[in-house]
Amino acid sequence: MRGMVTTFLKADRPSRTGVSATLALALLLGSAAANAASSAPVLGTSGDVYQIAVGSYGDLFPDGSQASSDADVLRLEARRGSGAVEHHLVPGSESDDSDRTPSLFFDAATGRLYVVWSSSNASTLTRINLASFDGSSWSETIEVSGNIYSDKSAPRLAVTHDRFELAGGTAGESNTRTVLHVVWSEGTTDGEKVMYAPVVLIDGELASTWRRVHRLNDYVSQDLANQPYGAEVATALLAAPTVDAGGESNAVVIGFADDATGALVQLELATPATELSELADSLADHLDSSNLCGRIETEGSSAITSVTSAARAHIVIFGRRIRSQARSLLADETGRLLSTRAEALCAEGGLQSVSSEARAHIVIFGARSQDGDLLEEAMAGESHVLLAAAQEVGDDYVQHLARLQVKSERIAPAIGDGEPTILVSPKGTGAIVVWENGNTLTYVETADVAADEAWSSSHTLQVGSSLSRSEAYTILRDRARSLE
Repeated sequence: MRGMVTTFLKADRPSRTGVSATLALALLLGSAAANAASSAPVLGTSGDVYQIAVGSYGDLFPDGSQASSDADVLRLEARRGSGAVEHHLVPGSESDDSDRTPSLFFDAATGRLYVVWSSSNASTLTRINLASFDGSSWSETIEVSGNIYSDKSAPRLAVTHDRFELAGGTAGESNTRTVLHVVWSEGTTDGEKVMYAPVVLIDGELASTWRRVHRLNDYVSQDLANQPYGAEVATALLAAPTVDAGGESNAVVIGFADDATGALVQLELATPATELSELADSLADHLDSSNLCGRIETEGSSAITSVTSAARAHIVIFGRRIRSQARSLLADETGRLLSTRAEALCAEGGLQSVSSEARAHIVIFGARSQDGDLLEEAMAGESHVLLAAAQEVGDDYVQHLARLQVKSERIAPAIGDGEPTILVSPKGTGAIVVWENGNTLTYVETADVAADEAWSSSHTLQVGSSLSRSEAYTILRDRARSLE
């Protein structure tokens, strides 16, 4: 992979911010119209409005010559605040594939418009593609899909940003990390499943040329897997996963229905400080060289005490860029882990099990964000560490990790006919499920903690002259984000 990092976009460095919330609702509106001929519009800067149209090249570009007239393509319409209207062919959509289900996301922090869509061809190959537009020119189009032989739902996208300093970097110099969180569902041999692909950009360049796709249904809690609700989930709801801003600057919440358990699941995906990921990797390397398991056999508990003390010192020294109080607590927690678990881990899988457990512990117990205390108390719900990207630095790599935590699981609601949309709360504990049929929006919301039911009774909103569709979804999203 050396030398293969490809420029995806070059953007001005943004200020530190979380998920770009500028008209994130447009993505949610798109899920209720996955087969519509155009995306929901989004607002850019200076009054610019963007929208994607789907159709044949001949219809969308009558005077164009970049594709055959019958090719299915995507056209970006930019209605400028000045009144001018521009039409741009979305790169990668001019092939013979059938392009559909586009979603737009305008990232106010960078001034970039992101387009994500699915495409399929006559060989039934289906891909998820991603491109960005800076107002005048396009980035390279990249593919983020996993299994290209399965049909896929409309993809959804949210964006987070943070800054970090690498241990081997120049003192005082920081990098901007942008993470594009792409979510969709696809048909598998086990039914409809939800996929998550993080795309990591460092100062506008791809951190990795490969894509790692994670199947989120595999991360439902063990308790739920052992005792599923068994509810029958509407097929349309299984194909309507969503992603939206989380409660922390580096986090998103993903909501989806799981057919195997009959549950509506909400997960938090957070990208902890890169400094923590580096510390976790260096600690794993340190433990790998300790010969701890072999020493336990010959020295007994004294070997655990010695290696634990050295590991604590390593965290304090190598983690010097992390707040001193947080660094000390991380060292204490890791020390407790090794003292209580090292012998069992050696028996289970040898030294690799020890280093892997310690590495994951640093990330899970560590930063929720780069702001604040850089440490949080023990969390409710099961947590996992996922590899998001491997950034090439000199002759080595820095791994960018994502922490996945189960935030809530409840029986999936029964819904009526119509295209459903899931709206999630920032903490991932409240939600609204709305389904659209004609001019009627019907919805249910998570019930109060004291209530005996998981969901409220259904309510309706009528779309018409007094309440537009976008206004209806805006107030529903605002309502969902207030539920906990």
